[in-house]
Amino acid sequence: MSSNDRPDRLILHLGHGKTGSTSIQRTLRASRQALHAAGLLFPDPGRHDNHQLLFPHLHGDLPDDPVQMASLAATPEAARTNAKGLWTALLQQIAKERPRGVILSCENQFRPLPPDALHRLTQHCAQIAQRTQVVAYLRSPAQFFLSNIQQDVKKRAEFRPISASRIRDTLGPFVDHGPGPVSARCFARDQLLGGDVVTDFAQRFLPELDADSLTRGAAEENSSVSAEAMALLQQVFRGHRDLPRAYAKDLKGFRKIIVETDKAVEGYRRPALFSEVRQIAEARVSDLEWTRDVLGVTFADVPAPGMTRAAAETAYATLRDVAQVCAVDSHRLEALWQQTLARAKTQARPFGWLFRR
Repeated sequence: MSSNDRPDRLILHLGHGKTGSTSIQRTLRASRQALHAAGLLFPDPGRHDNHQLLFPHLHGDLPDDPVQMASLAATPEAARTNAKGLWTALLQQIAKERPRGVILSCENQFRPLPPDALHRLTQHCAQIAQRTQVVAYLRSPAQFFLSNIQQDVKKRAEFRPISASRIRDTLGPFVDHGPGPVSARCFARDQLLGGDVVTDFAQRFLPELDADSLTRGAAEENSSVSAEAMALLQQVFRGHRDLPRAYAKDLKGFRKIIVETDKAVEGYRRPALFSEVRQIAEARVSDLEWTRDVLGVTFADVPAPGMTRAAAETAYATLRDVAQVCAVDSHRLEALWQQTLARAKTQARPFGWLFRR
């Protein structure tokens, strides 16, 4: 693609997770006509809302997390082959539609990239646009800690450790050696334009687009579950509950029933961290000043540390159960389990797991 044929700019939206990324993506997918009229292209991401299937070609760095790998393809070779095909299709679509701007979005890419992967990404960005802007929305430490647990217990037995410098680890290399300037926004209702991330994204980064012309996509499925649902999900993935036979090989399907049943059980409420756990999550963070000075983002809900960073790190290392981080009502948990079993029984069909994906 010659320099004259390239779009003026590329918006590289990196998330991160639980900052309304899915809402942005679904709205952009549902607003193809409005985007086309504004000279913008949000390429069809395929079976996901985000462009995770494309990124193995853009930077060549496959995730080391087996859950994320499973969402790409059965093998690394297949993931790379599929990504290369999507890249070719993207180049063809750009040549055909000649947009002025392209938007790629994937919260799974909010992770540290090796230097060679970042260099490769920079080269590919330059190949499809004359300039690139990197966009990220950021949650404050305690909010991110809880949302990370919520996401993890829906997919795995243990929640993964979080780097004390997670923002700088990921965005620092982009600031120093990335494909273009980094624009970061605090994901807080009182700091988002219109109190809404979709409106904020459209007005701040897509000025040629009338935000009122957007068609909102379907509501996110990954909304908050209760502390009881979190604890039950963790027990299921740890193998501490005997699942109905029809779901013995379909943890994903059974997880979906737990999430669907949760709000129907009396006493539903969003989980909240114990105050001491909140202190731990905030006190161990080491990149707040960097985030403020370099990205211009501050988190108003983070007070002065209530303990030393070393003490917070030691305490953090002991946290592995949902009941350690937020209050779990044992009676409601058992009610959720029984109602989930009842719903699973009505939905099960003989050998249904053979037909699930």
